[in-house]
Amino acid sequence: MKRLMSAMLALCSVATVWAGAPDKHLGVASCASSICHGSARPLAAQAVLQNEYTVWSQFDPHAGAYKVLLGAKSKEIARRMGLPNAHEAPACLACHAENAPVAARGPKYQVGDGIGCETCHGGSERWLATHYATPKVTHADNLANGLTALEDPKVRAATCAGCHVGGGDRFANHKMMAAGHPRLVFELDTYTELWRTSGGREHFRRDADYARRKGASVAMTNWIDGLATATRLQNSLVAANFKNAPIPDFGVYACYSCHRDLKVTQWQGEGRRDPLAARTGELRLQDGHARALVLLARAAKSSGEQRLVVALRNLQEASAQRPTTVQANAAELDRVVDQVATELRSHAWSRAELSRALEAFAAAARGGAFPDQAAAEQAAMGMVLLLAELDLDRKARGDLDQLFSALKDGDAFDGARFARVLSRLKP
Repeated sequence: MKRLMSAMLALCSVATVWAGAPDKHLGVASCASSICHGSARPLAAQAVLQNEYTVWSQFDPHAGAYKVLLGAKSKEIARRMGLPNAHEAPACLACHAENAPVAARGPKYQVGDGIGCETCHGGSERWLATHYATPKVTHADNLANGLTALEDPKVRAATCAGCHVGGGDRFANHKMMAAGHPRLVFELDTYTELWRTSGGREHFRRDADYARRKGASVAMTNWIDGLATATRLQNSLVAANFKNAPIPDFGVYACYSCHRDLKVTQWQGEGRRDPLAARTGELRLQDGHARALVLLARAAKSSGEQRLVVALRNLQEASAQRPTTVQANAAELDRVVDQVATELRSHAWSRAELSRALEAFAAAARGGAFPDQAAAEQAAMGMVLLLAELDLDRKARGDLDQLFSALKDGDAFDGARFARVLSRLKP
């Protein structure tokens, strides 16, 4: 074992950390040794599988994120946007690469590696050479040395949603989407599990040892923290766009506020008006994550439900009628989201309440609360999570297939059909 540790230490070289400087990103090659994380198959000698690099490189879509920028579709998007290319454009590299500052790039760092280990786990300069030396070096020690605490749903939500929702300099704006970039979709628990099992291979194993070292994963907590984080990031994009430009970028709005049948056949459901709908003729902000959070608050019989509805409605109305108040309204919505998420996170979800949440989503769909594909996707992913928590997901496989079939084509999305399928997904 000592010989193995010495070999790992030699392979995982570390540079000096300068005070105030960001931790260097040493590159995925620093993790790729067969005695580190590059084994061809899972091993049993350590607490981790040791084939994480192999799984990432062969099965994880993140590994190909940069290569996407070299493809024909990305070249066409860049042409339409008036860019020389996509693979050097800062707006593209912000999410398609581990775009570390030049001063923080180690000798093995390669921008072409795409979304690599350190994009999510943090620059490894201070922890790479010792993070394996358990029990002498604890997980808390690694965190103190710059490892990102991805086991914490709030931290993981912020890490993932920074690209999958946007925020700061990462924003799939209207020009980008008009040029052909796909609309962004994200739900933390669903995407965590899809990533963890990419290509049918486990990136890490959720077993007793993992729970002992990092805590058990709770699907409801993942969902709640993901919804709250995504809502806050969307608020930040709204606030920034209303502050920095006379006309906000249309990317902050729900796509189907404009991109729908000009005969105005939008389905409203059983004659009941959606309480979060924009007024006739007004654009609706992206609010799918927030709508799901409202329904969870309703299922928990939380007083936060009404506060959340009021704050959402006030931000919507400010964006349409009082643009100078958008920043204040976005800040208030952030405050309410934090309060509601804190309450729901600590809530003990009984089987009856999980069932009530299922009914709340079905009833909301019948009432027209998911008027387009984007909002409906959040409802669908939430329903799958709830069914899994109730051990009913296998029994409902046929209906789930129909549910996601109803979401395949945004242009052909039928709210009435979606509501009918959703209503069948009840205990």
